[in-house]
Amino acid sequence: MPPSHDVLTTPRRWPIRVATTVVATAIVMLVLACAAGGAWLMLRSAVHDAIDSVNRNRTVDVAGQLAAKGPQASLEIVAEPLSGVDMVRIITPDDQVLAGQVMRGLEELPTLTTPAAGEVVRHQVRAPDGDSVRISSAGVDVQGATFVVQVGTDTGRYDSLLDTGAVLFLSFVPVAGLATAVFVYIAIGRVLRPVESIRSRVAEISASGHGERVPVPEAEDEIARLAETMNGMLARLDATRTAQVAFVGDASHELRSPLSTLSTLLELSSTSGTPVDVETVDELLLPEVARMRLMVEDLLLLAKNDEHGLPLRREDVDLDDIVLSEGARARGLGASGTTGAAGRELRVSVSVEPARLVGDPDALQRVVRNLVDNARRHAREEMSLGLTVDRSGAGAPRAILRVDDDGDGVPVEQRQTVFDRFARLDADRARGKGGSGLGLAIVAEITRSHGGDVRVEDAPGGGARFVVELPVEALDADFDDADLDRAHDA
Repeated sequence: MPPSHDVLTTPRRWPIRVATTVVATAIVMLVLACAAGGAWLMLRSAVHDAIDSVNRNRTVDVAGQLAAKGPQASLEIVAEPLSGVDMVRIITPDDQVLAGQVMRGLEELPTLTTPAAGEVVRHQVRAPDGDSVRISSAGVDVQGATFVVQVGTDTGRYDSLLDTGAVLFLSFVPVAGLATAVFVYIAIGRVLRPVESIRSRVAEISASGHGERVPVPEAEDEIARLAETMNGMLARLDATRTAQVAFVGDASHELRSPLSTLSTLLELSSTSGTPVDVETVDELLLPEVARMRLMVEDLLLLAKNDEHGLPLRREDVDLDDIVLSEGARARGLGASGTTGAAGRELRVSVSVEPARLVGDPDALQRVVRNLVDNARRHAREEMSLGLTVDRSGAGAPRAILRVDDDGDGVPVEQRQTVFDRFARLDADRARGKGGSGLGLAIVAEITRSHGGDVRVEDAPGGGARFVVELPVEALDADFDDADLDRAHDA
């Protein structure tokens, strides 16, 4: 099968060390080359300006002497040493050389424009030997006639020195580039050495490894922060894996017990040929099936929350109605013979205030029901439900639901883990009590999904108090009679 188009067109990138070295070397060489070119142009301009300045000064000096002494003193005027210039000439109005002295090679120059009297102009011409000659010309009014004084300098020797310097400087560019490449390659190697150490350590960490971490460099830099971040990630993954393994083990154990009961009874009935009687079905089979079904539903709910979050509806919910309904249910169970942990009839008290919020009514009812069922399992003689609205804070009002029981309570060191899945605090939270270890975990998940929080405290009369706080809408000051009736004990 031929390779796909994407495979053929996917570019291969250089390693960071090589790419950084190449880019740094190219930048350094480019900067040096530009610096060399700029320096050469500036130096060349400065040399030419200096030549023009010397030419102009000499031109003005000769023109002044010519105007003062007259044409008859021309030979005397140009007889002075050239002193830094290569040509001095006095030109008559008819373009004839009256007097002058020139260096060899400058005898024949192109004809230049004649400046006006008192004007100094600058020219650049090409000598017969190819060199550039910079000339300053000045017009001199002598007895009504305009003579021209020309002073020139051959720039060839200066340009040659400049070119030699430029070549030498440019030849240093590749040497500097090579030195930069070596330095950057070594420096980047040292910088990336901790990264390679982290990479090799990560490669060694297996899926079954526990508590393994990557090395953290001593320097407090970006790589050290990367290592610390990776160690934090590994710690979270380790904790997640540990929790997942424990979750799977607990779920398997919880599901195996009712399945074993069902399997044993069915095998016994099949082996003995005796049908299962109605009493056994009602007292053993149906409770175990109901327990297993509830546990599977709870597991599916938690799995959905872990993957996509709880699928919640958003509508107006009267939380006080839910609390009153669950309080009435708890009373009904007590009236039907359900007793507390001490074997006595369970007393249930309810007190609510009107509280409305936006959320999922079924999920919020499940929160209240799970807390009520949890309190019924552990209460000895009495449990209570309370709902108030706290408007004292600076933020939005919050509904505070309190569910108390007079049981043994929850130890301080276990008040966080009580909301973990399959949490078991003591022997009372056993299967015989009807708990699966998932109810409080679901309470915590639903509460967080509604922007609230849940915690455990000591109940005023002893036992445990579970407190749920949820944000509520600001209610109007005027309530109807039914709302006011809810504000005192139900």
